[in-house]
Amino acid sequence: MTPPHLPATRRAVAFEEFGGPDVLRCVDLPMPLPQADEVLVRVEAATINPTDLMMLTGAQAAMMKDLSPPYIAGMEFAGRVAAVGANAAGWQVGQAVMGIVNPRRPQGGAHATHVCVPAASLAALDSGTDPARAATLPMNGLTARMCLESLSLPAGATLLVTGAAGAVGGFVIPLARRAGLHVVADAKDTDAALVRELGAHVVVPRGEAFAPAVRSLFPQGVDGLVDAALLGDVAAGLLRDGGSMVSLRSSQKITDTRIRQAYVSVIQQMTHTEALRWLVDRMRDGTLSARVAQRIPMPQAARGYELLRQGGMRGRLVLEMGDAPR
Repeated sequence: MTPPHLPATRRAVAFEEFGGPDVLRCVDLPMPLPQADEVLVRVEAATINPTDLMMLTGAQAAMMKDLSPPYIAGMEFAGRVAAVGANAAGWQVGQAVMGIVNPRRPQGGAHATHVCVPAASLAALDSGTDPARAATLPMNGLTARMCLESLSLPAGATLLVTGAAGAVGGFVIPLARRAGLHVVADAKDTDAALVRELGAHVVVPRGEAFAPAVRSLFPQGVDGLVDAALLGDVAAGLLRDGGSMVSLRSSQKITDTRIRQAYVSVIQQMTHTEALRWLVDRMRDGTLSARVAQRIPMPQAARGYELLRQGGMRGRLVLEMGDAPR
């Protein structure tokens, strides 16, 4: 039975079949109720990210074969607690939170006015925090943190970051600076100022000039690599003997036997409460700054997906639930 303070339904951006943004619809679905260890969140903002687009187009159909439509994407969100499960102690209705969810589950993801998640997938926010900005933090923030933990470079080591102007690279750079690393990052001419502002010590060009530029600066090779641009062996070849790299895609196979390679996925940390709290602290102390490219009203979700499909965004697209029925 739905608690009396909650509506019987929630509004969601959903799709019944794979395709382009034109198949998205705003639909009313039954209100989910939190299980014992879960919290129901009234979502105020949720990002639209490449994983959502892959769900929509069918690129992740194999991972969704046991699910039934309607499908609801959305991996990260911010909002306020709407209901608390019996064993989810410490949470209060109305409390501001951010969180992360795997949308490839029967209940779907965060592109809805309400989402149920394990209490361990949430972190509390200061009451005045902009939910759109907070929603940009969990997925790429956790990924960036995992990358640096995997590399475990000592202070003073040299870290090369590809795709530096992107969402993951944009978090890796300031976190690496905080760890005392010397950061080398790639950028197009139009992004060079942004990447320097993020904290890169050295900015090298993208494209054909990338590898020669890094080799000229570090003839013995760099110590570590976060390959957010998925350049593969081209970037791996710039590591010193025994250097380490992190890849963000399990299918990326590196043939260079001189180096150590690891793969990280945010799915590994969906219930890592302490890591989520750590990210909130990094937002509070100014280490991490949210980059919101556009705020998209929920009824215009298809436009947000189309903008993402076109590419070239510097910052995140954020879906705002606004005054959608709750």
